[in-house]
Amino acid sequence: MPDNVISRAIAERGVAVGAMLYEFATPRVMRILAAAGVDFALFDLEHTAWDAGTLRTLYATGLGTGVYPITRVVRAQYTLIASALDAGSRGIMAPMLESADEARLLVESAKYPPLGKRGFGVIMSDELEGGPAAMTERANRENLVIAQIESPAGIENADSIVSVPGVDAAWLGQFDLSLALGIPGEFDDPLFTEAVDHLLDVCRRHGKPLGQMISGTADGAALHARGFRILAYADVWVFENALRAEMADLRLAVTEPRSD
Repeated sequence: MPDNVISRAIAERGVAVGAMLYEFATPRVMRILAAAGVDFALFDLEHTAWDAGTLRTLYATGLGTGVYPITRVVRAQYTLIASALDAGSRGIMAPMLESADEARLLVESAKYPPLGKRGFGVIMSDELEGGPAAMTERANRENLVIAQIESPAGIENADSIVSVPGVDAAWLGQFDLSLALGIPGEFDDPLFTEAVDHLLDVCRRHGKPLGQMISGTADGAALHARGFRILAYADVWVFENALRAEMADLRLAVTEPRSD
């Protein structure tokens, strides 16, 4: 696995914990995440109206925070992957991977030669420390490539996907997998648990961490106990749950007893 914030967090604490962003594309969100102590920020382009232009501002304002920026692109396509990386992303996740060929395309698009076919478009001098050769070696070594598996075909071909050189981690798309299995949201169903156990076993055998989005502490602890090593809170869920709890507490604190 590459040497970066995520790999170091897993080595030191057994888990890397971050935030998955769907709504909060504010310029200072990376500073907020850093203050909260997250390891990484995973910005989603698959289910939002964001694009590489959105990321460019966010990633520029996030420099120096220590938060590792990852982008989930719409699909494993060179133009989508290259533009996200050129915008400042350090890691790439591609959803719906179902074959080794798709995994190889993901890696080739994310890595510079000789490991891949990413085009060189760096123009900022601070990124070119040591020259082009050092810069491309550094990017190939540090950038994270994540294969998201979320379909029966992806589960069936998990071994060939995860074993592709350059795939650093896998990610479970739990909702899409349950939908494809005909059991939407039924994460305790034997069909679902059997598929997840298979994916966990594949990742263990290849020494690559598996990640998933979580709804809260109990959920994250249970997944970690099963073998998940990368966990991410969804921004909307965190905000809504925290605000709901605070509102309930405040109403109890300020409600005056009725005299009658």
